[in-house]
Amino acid sequence: MTESRRQFLSQLIAAGSACAATPLFAAAPLAAGMGLSVHRMKLGSFEVTTVLDGFIELPTAVLQGDADVIKRAMEAGGLAAAPIRTAVNCFLVNTGAKLVMIDCGGAKMLGPTAGRMPQALAQLGISPDQVDEVYVTHMHGDHLHGAVTPEGGKVFPNAVVRIAKEDVAYWGSPAVEAAAPENQKGRFIAAKRAMAAYGDRLQTFELGSELTPGIRSVPAVGHTPGHSCYLVTSGTAKLLLLGDTMHVGPVQFARPEITVMFDFRQDDARKRRQELFEMAVNEDMLIGAVHLPFPAIGRLRKRDAGYAYEALPWQMY
Repeated sequence: MTESRRQFLSQLIAAGSACAATPLFAAAPLAAGMGLSVHRMKLGSFEVTTVLDGFIELPTAVLQGDADVIKRAMEAGGLAAAPIRTAVNCFLVNTGAKLVMIDCGGAKMLGPTAGRMPQALAQLGISPDQVDEVYVTHMHGDHLHGAVTPEGGKVFPNAVVRIAKEDVAYWGSPAVEAAAPENQKGRFIAAKRAMAAYGDRLQTFELGSELTPGIRSVPAVGHTPGHSCYLVTSGTAKLLLLGDTMHVGPVQFARPEITVMFDFRQDDARKRRQELFEMAVNEDMLIGAVHLPFPAIGRLRKRDAGYAYEALPWQMY
């Protein structure tokens, strides 16, 4: 080997060692969060988009039922550690004739981990003033605060907000609020802010009504006095949006008899959850829920005394 060749190889080895020891992208800043917050899919001729508003954390004490059953269900579902992190999702349905938002998140009223719905809409290239109607499953803050700006104005300036008559009558009643325990009076804030912001553009409906062609209310009284699920149908395709029929999927799918402390009437909530789960299985329809892991759409199958949730694979079209 000539001296010049020996020198060249030595320099090449040294350069390779230097590259191996030096991270090529060491100066790149940390991203500090996830940017993707939307998932769009076809449902018949409709377009359904899950919009992630963020997440909240629930104490394990939120689950109500036999303590040993809850403990085993949590362990089986990989939830042995507290608190329970749960997503807050919204669903945007484009029927071709209307753009409908179903539930709208909790805004920053839930804290810094929620309230990304407006940014997620911006990712889609959608302005809130394009939304025609907002259907709310019930008037709890994590479903309704997102309809109102921090200053008390409309987030959806051109939309009609539609909520079941029974829920508005309860959460909008000064007498009911006055009679509520002191530690529960804060739960009326979302209703009062939405009613003040939207005025006569907040309209009620009868549980079970068709609100627009392809979207029907499905009564789910129990979690609140007027809790409504929504059945979205296009052709033969069906998606049942469950609202707060369930909060902790790994526990309540396997053991649907387990309720949560937020349920207005525990027995009614338990009974209706089992009926709706059975309907979803028997009719082989898709389900979606505010508190399922994003993108929060899948199917239920019977398993032992309960059900198993099969998340729908992400769709790109």
